[in-house]
Amino acid sequence: MSAVARLRVFILLFALVALPTGATRAADANDMAAIAQGLVSHKALYGLSVAKLDARNYRNGIAGGLSLEFVHACDGYVLNQRFLIETSTEDGTLLNNMVLNSWESLDGQRFRFKMKDEVNGDLDQELAGEGTLKGRGESGLVRFTQPEDTELALPAGTAFPTEHTLRLISLARTGGNWLHAAVFDGASAEGYSEVGGFIGGELPVEKGETPLLAPLKGQRSWRVRLAYFTTDKAQDTPDYEIAYRLYENGVADDIVFDYGDYAIRATLKVLELKPRDPC
Repeated sequence: MSAVARLRVFILLFALVALPTGATRAADANDMAAIAQGLVSHKALYGLSVAKLDARNYRNGIAGGLSLEFVHACDGYVLNQRFLIETSTEDGTLLNNMVLNSWESLDGQRFRFKMKDEVNGDLDQELAGEGTLKGRGESGLVRFTQPEDTELALPAGTAFPTEHTLRLISLARTGGNWLHAAVFDGASAEGYSEVGGFIGGELPVEKGETPLLAPLKGQRSWRVRLAYFTTDKAQDTPDYEIAYRLYENGVADDIVFDYGDYAIRATLKVLELKPRDPC
């Protein structure tokens, strides 16, 4: 499993709530726009460590870091991610270095991406292209420039990463528990993910008592658990799950990536909120 699959973040459900269509779409677009205004530009650094490691697993240890930069720009959302993961095994050490840069339009209908994944300094995978949807929550198509002449059809209900986060926050604010979406994040040329999961009850408002969390003082937040079905979308169990604390302004904390026989914890180490440029 590549570094991308290990740490696919915040793009982050089983289908009891569907994407709205028809006459409800205008109201939904207004709701999404209002929530989007609260998304804050920020840079976050996370330390990676072992959360669970069964004896049957070939890994002896996992360490590394995740850096995430989110920019709420005038024309869209910029998301720059870098994962550096060192895995220790009996056969030696594997070092994954993955960089994923993307831009998503404010209406959630266009998505540009570029990804490079290296293993021990050698190129393992490189992707680039653009995805477009016919409308918010409708079907669409991804055209890859790397690999060349490759296309991927996206089903109705597809969401790109920030749109998916907006829908999670929208549902959480109204006390909803369940959501379903097909999610494409630019991490694979082979397909999208069916993402299903659960939104827990609202947590106490952040008090910001530590210097690290002081920028989040007064923020509402919820525990979220997402299940990703990627290889066989009709299977009974997910390929992996991600649990984390999602703040209303889009910041994530206390992240656990669970792959069954092992799990990785990403702990927030540095958080810097950035002012938005006037539009």
